[in-house]
Amino acid sequence: MGNIYFISDTHFGHWFAVWFSHRPFKNIKEMNIALIKNWNSRIKNDDLVIIVGDFFAGSKLFSRFLLNNLNGEKILIKGNHDFKFRYKKLLDTKEIKIYNKMEFSLNKHHFILTHKPLKNIPEDYINIHGHHHKKLLPARLEKSKYFNVAVDHNNYRPISIEEIVKNKFGEKYVDILNIIEQIKYSSLNRKYAIALV
Repeated sequence: MGNIYFISDTHFGHWFAVWFSHRPFKNIKEMNIALIKNWNSRIKNDDLVIIVGDFFAGSKLFSRFLLNNLNGEKILIKGNHDFKFRYKKLLDTKEIKIYNKMEFSLNKHHFILTHKPLKNIPEDYINIHGHHHKKLLPARLEKSKYFNVAVDHNNYRPISIEEIVKNKFGEKYVDILNIIEQIKYSSLNRKYAIALV
């Protein structure tokens, strides 16, 4: 059993990603290579990676290249750039599950995963999200209730569930198996599914 990681806004193959977000790469090819290297330096094949939106743009061949060359089992939470014509290319590979959102709990803590941060979240929830590249979160939202996993805020690499839990609650122990069971098999998350392979 591996670990659980989160990443968002990789924008593999998106020509605008370098200049729009002021990413430290000369061009899109350099960005793609760096993101793949950073991903694989942290992720093993038995890890679960939840991509919290805005994964890629490009051909079906490019989608297959990414899924074959990025370590770990992959789940996508649909982002605002993950249009149907894009995520259909991913689904055709039969190697990824896609959801609108997702939830899980850890002890008394509850997490909800969405691409864009939710404006209103329940009292005891943490919203793991992406979408915001230049700033962590809009000023009107309470920072303690959110965690931005966009690559721009995490050294262009995935971040583990332990890192998020330690950051938010100061706790070290995480029951990985229990969280994986909730993510993959709960009836609640099945309701959020766009497609299961």
